[in-house]
Amino acid sequence: MKFTTESRFYRTVLAIAVPIALQNLITFSTSMMDTLMLGRADDTGVLLSASSLANQPFFILSMVCFGLSGAATVLSAQYWGKKNLDAIRTIFSMILRVAALFSIGFAATVLLAPEWVMGLYSDQPEVIARGADYLRIIGWAYLLYGMSNTMICCLRCVEAVKISVVVNILSFFTNVSLNWVLIFGNLGAPALGIRGAAIATFIARLVEFSVTFWYTFRMERRLAFRVRHLLWWNRKLGVDLLRFGSPVFVNETMWSLAITLQAAILGHISYSVGDPVAANSIASMIQQMATVAIFGLANAAAVLVGKSIGEGKKEQAVQNARTFTVLGAVMGVLSLALILLIRRPVVEFYDIPAATKELAYDMLGVISIVTFFVSMATIFIVGVLRGAGDTRFCLSLEMTCLWLVALPAAYAGAYLWEIPVVGVLALMKVDELLKTFCCLFRLKTGRWIKQVTREEL
Repeated sequence: MKFTTESRFYRTVLAIAVPIALQNLITFSTSMMDTLMLGRADDTGVLLSASSLANQPFFILSMVCFGLSGAATVLSAQYWGKKNLDAIRTIFSMILRVAALFSIGFAATVLLAPEWVMGLYSDQPEVIARGADYLRIIGWAYLLYGMSNTMICCLRCVEAVKISVVVNILSFFTNVSLNWVLIFGNLGAPALGIRGAAIATFIARLVEFSVTFWYTFRMERRLAFRVRHLLWWNRKLGVDLLRFGSPVFVNETMWSLAITLQAAILGHISYSVGDPVAANSIASMIQQMATVAIFGLANAAAVLVGKSIGEGKKEQAVQNARTFTVLGAVMGVLSLALILLIRRPVVEFYDIPAATKELAYDMLGVISIVTFFVSMATIFIVGVLRGAGDTRFCLSLEMTCLWLVALPAAYAGAYLWEIPVVGVLALMKVDELLKTFCCLFRLKTGRWIKQVTREEL
């Protein structure tokens, strides 16, 4: 069994994965500061729960944008191997227009019916009211985020990743500083609580969009995508996007919907002593911090595997896939250990009821084990198989494991059997275990390499 040993390969992996990991870390840090500050501003946990649930529509939008850029990656990574920049520009143009439509739709929904949206996730009047206050402000940022995030994700296809770090550093400092001013009322500003957090996030999204727009259309040289390219369209590429890219979009969208349904299941549990939503918010934040490098590695896998196939080097693609499998396992073990190491001090920092702290601590015990399989499944589905064009298999696997197994099991555990919240969480995440072993088998069959490019357009 051969693995990739060339030093150039690992330098390229680091060049792609590290900036993306840093971007994820900064994004996580921004979210963490929001939860920390809101947790300190309110000892009841209401603001923490409200902001966590109010961000579920934004989470779905972010996964929609990730799915759209992932659809672009399937084709663009292989066209990058062929050095066909016009094809990549055309794909980029079509994806950005679709992202704008979805962003407008999500914004209209949360701005016109914020209470209805919050009612999907909680039945507590105070949580719904505070969450609606948040949505009335943050909804205006959806279009800004949808466009800027899709631009950044698409640029990764051509290995242009450093801009994402710059954008997220600016966003982080903007968000954190304004949170400190507006949530607590520092520097003479009124103490706005959760509305202050929403205003700070909106301004941070505006900064993100402005910098990303300027860089993409005026400064970036590798792809040289300009405003005039937004009008480009190609019927054959459109057909290929639907054929190979739409499974990625559907995959990410359905996955995000499933995650929000999991949040809704936890939000309607009434038999728990601790607050499941607040505890899950803390546990999810720690998991995100521990897994930032995994998604950077997965993106590197998608680009490099796809590029090898585009260059006609299928054996190299197989070796790369084996190598990323090992790297994914190593990252999974490291992430597991990190969660176990930091869970107690991080949970203790929050000013929330003791029962909720204990619940968060127990949930992190489950999350730590799950994270190993999250690492493996992410490397396979987001990375190797997606880059190889095997998107229909990924979609069918996700739908089966998540929607037909994990979600029904979690629903039964919460509402039919009323098992402890930790047990419900374990059932929610059982799909990661199933996906890992199914992907390992798929790689052994050799049927996962798909040529998705055309010689003539």
